[in-house]
Amino acid sequence: MAASATTPTSTEVRFNKDAADDNAVEVRVVSDRKQSGSSSDSRRGRRCCPKLFDRASGSWWNPKFDSSLIEKEFKRSSLPQIRRRFRYALCYIILACIVWMIYLAVLVGTSSSSEGCQNWWGYFVGLGALIILCILLILFTRTKFYQKLVFKTHFVLACVLAGLVLATFAYNPQCTAQSMSVVATFAVCVETILMMYTVIPLPFLPTVVLMSLFSVAYETLYFCRYNLEPARLGEMVTTKIFLHICVHLMGIHIFFMQQVRSRSTFMKIGQALVARKQHQNEKELKMTAICHLMPAVVAEELLSKEENDPMVPRGVHRPFRPFYMNRMENVSILFADIAGFTRMSANKEADRLVFLLNNLFGRFDLLCAKTRCEKICTLGDCYYCVSGCPKEQEDHAICCVEMGLSMVESIKEFCEEMHENVNMRVGIHTGTVLCGVMGSRRFKFDVWSGDVNIANKMEASGEPGKVHVSEKTAQFLGDKYVMKENRSNQTPMLLGARMKTYFIEGVKDAKKDSDSEANQSADSPEDGSPQNGASSKPLLAKTGTPEHTEEESKPPPEEVAEKNKEDDSGPNLESQVNGKAIPKTGLKYRKVHAESNSIERGAGVWNKHQYMRLDSDEVPSKGPENGGPSPTPSLLDIIQDQHYQESNALKNGSNPGGGRDSDAQFVESVQTAVQTEGKEAYFYKPPVGNLLLAFNENSTEDLFRAQFNPNANSNSRNDPHQTGRHPSETISTNRYNTVFDVIIGCAVYVLIAIGCFLVFEKEVYWTILFLITLVLQVLVLLVTLRDAFFAQHPMLSKYKLSFFHLWYPRHIIGAVILGLPALAVFINSSCSTETGVRVNQFYLFIIVVALLHFCNFIQLNSWMKTVLAVLCAVVMWAVLFVSIKQCPESGSTNGVSTTGSPMTTPVSGANPSMGETMTVELAVVLILLLILVWFLNREFEISFRLNYYGGVKAAKDKEEMQVEKKEAETLLGHIIPSFVTEQMGHSGKYSQNHKTVAVVFASVINFNDFFEETYKGGKECIRFLHELISDFDSLLDEKRFQDVEKIKTIGSTYMAACGLHPKTSSDEESNKDLLTMMDFAIEMMDKLQMFNDEGLRFTQGAFKFILRIGYNHGELTSGVIGTTKKLYDIWGDTVNVASRMDSTGVANHIQVREDTMKILHPYYEFKFSGVKKVRGKGDMITFHLIKKRKVALDHDNTEYPPKDDS
Repeated sequence: MAASATTPTSTEVRFNKDAADDNAVEVRVVSDRKQSGSSSDSRRGRRCCPKLFDRASGSWWNPKFDSSLIEKEFKRSSLPQIRRRFRYALCYIILACIVWMIYLAVLVGTSSSSEGCQNWWGYFVGLGALIILCILLILFTRTKFYQKLVFKTHFVLACVLAGLVLATFAYNPQCTAQSMSVVATFAVCVETILMMYTVIPLPFLPTVVLMSLFSVAYETLYFCRYNLEPARLGEMVTTKIFLHICVHLMGIHIFFMQQVRSRSTFMKIGQALVARKQHQNEKELKMTAICHLMPAVVAEELLSKEENDPMVPRGVHRPFRPFYMNRMENVSILFADIAGFTRMSANKEADRLVFLLNNLFGRFDLLCAKTRCEKICTLGDCYYCVSGCPKEQEDHAICCVEMGLSMVESIKEFCEEMHENVNMRVGIHTGTVLCGVMGSRRFKFDVWSGDVNIANKMEASGEPGKVHVSEKTAQFLGDKYVMKENRSNQTPMLLGARMKTYFIEGVKDAKKDSDSEANQSADSPEDGSPQNGASSKPLLAKTGTPEHTEEESKPPPEEVAEKNKEDDSGPNLESQVNGKAIPKTGLKYRKVHAESNSIERGAGVWNKHQYMRLDSDEVPSKGPENGGPSPTPSLLDIIQDQHYQESNALKNGSNPGGGRDSDAQFVESVQTAVQTEGKEAYFYKPPVGNLLLAFNENSTEDLFRAQFNPNANSNSRNDPHQTGRHPSETISTNRYNTVFDVIIGCAVYVLIAIGCFLVFEKEVYWTILFLITLVLQVLVLLVTLRDAFFAQHPMLSKYKLSFFHLWYPRHIIGAVILGLPALAVFINSSCSTETGVRVNQFYLFIIVVALLHFCNFIQLNSWMKTVLAVLCAVVMWAVLFVSIKQCPESGSTNGVSTTGSPMTTPVSGANPSMGETMTVELAVVLILLLILVWFLNREFEISFRLNYYGGVKAAKDKEEMQVEKKEAETLLGHIIPSFVTEQMGHSGKYSQNHKTVAVVFASVINFNDFFEETYKGGKECIRFLHELISDFDSLLDEKRFQDVEKIKTIGSTYMAACGLHPKTSSDEESNKDLLTMMDFAIEMMDKLQMFNDEGLRFTQGAFKFILRIGYNHGELTSGVIGTTKKLYDIWGDTVNVASRMDSTGVANHIQVREDTMKILHPYYEFKFSGVKKVRGKGDMITFHLIKKRKVALDHDNTEYPPKDDS
């Protein structure tokens, strides 16, 4: 690690266009020195065996994470589970001590021997001291010192247990009636070894060394204390060694898998928490993005509808798509136009012009947020906003007037700074509007009504440098402003002779000069007495220059698409929205610097800022006009934040070695979740029942049982039957875990069987049974090895063997393997008149080890294993009991001297109660052993289920995060195209000149005739327009139209373009975009016809919509403009001419100019439509599309349609 400071590193950024969306970009920080070596190690590891767990250090003898931060957090997070198991172990030890004390007390009380052993009190002292020690340790675990001394505490208990067991050999072995037998001490010995490996954990090497020394010391004392026949000594020693090896194998296996599984669980849960955090960030990003598209109130309602009432195709029960539209009264509408814009733009390049617009509109965006107005759109040099919609405001008119006055002041500052000579013409009207969302692709918040048209005309009839308000708006202003009636001759012609309008001359109370007083005045208007002089300045302070330079804002264009204000043949409902609106003041934000969020970009480091929501009554202390942060995050912040999060997530996921920053974020996610929900929610116990340990949710339990099924379509990384080895697979994966279980089961069975062959007589039936069971074990082992390592082998892949992976067959096979050691003991338990009783010490030793074997196969149900263990124990005890009652007496048993052997067959003349004592003690041994087996099986199943639940939760959170990510990307795509956001994520700006782009304007020319505001406020009429626009939007989902971009809707006019996407050199030379755009226009005509046919049911056949399309192609500029509300738009002569092709066109026809016709003529048939006068262009020869040709014409022999003047 120390060398890493001098090791050169590099950052790799790779783009894979063929990969899935979430793997398309790979950001990897690698070490130049280790890059090649790590890849070779990875290949070598894949060939050999999977990794221990994610981020493992690679050390099998000491499993740990490769990051000290993660390892430290793992130990801290796993402490509650270690403490719980340790307490359970202490409780079990206390219970065992109490049981043995009761047993010894009963023996002493009922002993009839006058020569009773007098050292039984030593057992009571030792057991009592152990009980006191365990109680003290339980209390100690409740202190903070336990966390610091956890391993030392476990080591002390291990030494005490081992010492007490070995101390039993210090007593006189001739005591046979009133002390623990050697079988009992052997059972305590192996129980201690197994508990040290499982519930009283120490580091791996100290545990192995300590328990190995304990086994050696125990057997040394055993063979030194008891006299065995020399002829059988070798067999006895070998058998005892095999039995200890069995116990150690099981303990090491459980210890190792527990360490691997616990760390794998921690990593999975940690990844789930990180994914959930990212999921939450994506959700907030989604909400913020849609709030830039529309007001927060509308966004929340749309999101609730999206989740609870998803969009479905139209049918009998739902003739319309989901539709959000509200009718609101007392809404003030503001239109503002730049007077002198044509003169200002006459001698400027497109980039300079857009910079100026961006600078000016950026000021207006900040003013709009400050005056609590809702920006609707910018269209060319026109700025459009409302107040009192979609949330009611009592001071809506004052807010709009303040906005207008501030715009006039702001443009003066603009002129001074930029050395320009322009002014603002502002018009305001108050009335009723329909507000809502139009369309399903690139949808936007918009307002409709006749009052909107009046507000537009108020601006057109106003004067530069003044705010022009209607009579109705003036009624809401009271005497707060000095107003002068407009007596212009133009006003009656535009608005009607009976409507009065006024110019705002200034504010009566000129003292309110500061920002805080202005806001207070806007919130609570004061009716002060009029002053003799009126100030022309608004109640708001200066806005200042927005925080961007010319180089930052170098987006696009030349001329702006014409405002389409009043077109005799066009729609009267003006709805110029370019797609976005700021959240209302209920959604305020402040910037909080996140030091950990930084990403390298070239030579510099970009520090991210996160936005945290404030309460609705909390106002940022420093606004943008004072040089502080923006009160709302800009769309650029959202785009760059999303790009940063994606890159950072990919970086963390793709970097196998991790990084300290990513590790710190991982640890922070875990700690945050632990603090909010508690460690028990993640690392303590999964959501299972206390008795059966089944998951509380049936669906999760079904998935848990189906995880072994190769036919189950599992998306979890823990799926044991993936095709090939997935890089994320670990040793704890089911198929590898099963291999280790079967290997340990085979080893234990073979060792016990060899011991039976050495100690007991070689019977033919036992030999045959051993061979059959051994073949069965080998077959099962081969199947598990095939699934783990050779699933893709060409010769073996055709054998599915799915039977072995089903839930119940898997348990049946596991139960057979678990019971084989016990079966071997049972088969060798016989009573022969020639050889004497076969029940002896080694028979009981093997019983103890065979029962402990039921702790193996962690993946099997704990209750099944425990019940099998109980059945075997009952059978073995019954066999022993019957043997004692029925078998003849013998002076010796298999070479073991009866002298000093309390668990041997009674010799002639011995105490008749000796056999009963033996059966009682064996019952105590078996009961305590079964309790330990039940406890360990329960803990192992909880651990296994927690591991599975962590994987499922991680996969679920990741899936939810991906869904939120897709939704956020889709919503951002409705604001700005994806290829634009990609570039903005890198550079923060977007501006592009295009050589050949096709543009269409499609207008529903008779929608104004259809619109009836007196019927339900016009809402149902707007619903039909929404349906039609959504039908047009649905065409964008077709693959052939994937390069078509919807720009916006303007009232009932649909604007789209093709050719804006990045192209290859071959695409630029072809006319593919022009043909695609024309096909799209034709499909729009067909869609309208289908819509009319379907809509006849609702209009009783009385009305049909009429579509008129203007088409043009040529050079244009696309870009993003705005400050807090960035908008994607296109500018240029091409756009203006396309709009004029629409406005001068004919119903139900697609009109193009002559140059466009010549390019498209080989593919389409056209007819001459006349010479049209186009403003700014003069006379233009136009053509109408007839139909698409079935076969394209030869370009060299093309005859153009005649130009008929008629």
